[in-house]
Amino acid sequence: MKLSKQSLILATIVPLIFGVIILYNFMDAINILQPLGQSTAMIYNQLLIMGIIGFLALAVYWCVMMYLIYLLQENLLVLDSNLDKAADIGAKHLSESKNLLNQVISILKRYETRQ
Repeated sequence: MKLSKQSLILATIVPLIFGVIILYNFMDAINILQPLGQSTAMIYNQLLIMGIIGFLALAVYWCVMMYLIYLLQENLLVLDSNLDKAADIGAKHLSESKNLLNQVISILKRYETRQ
């Protein structure tokens, strides 16, 4: 199954949008707890940095994976075309060898009939 460029772009962007929404909700949740002096107040800055770095890391990972899928598809197309060329060349060689073998057999038959 080959994915089109549009579906690959869509598969890249949609999870990133969901990631931004999740990051926004995460920041909203820790912003609610921070002024109340709850347990997250002491580690607010660390949570914020961890959330942003986590999102960026997953975004880079996801984009790289989508790019690798695209490259694999392109390489598959190149491989298919190269295999088709190789098969055509192989078929051509087989037909030429068949013709040569037929010529050898006809020469051998001529020599057999003369003797």
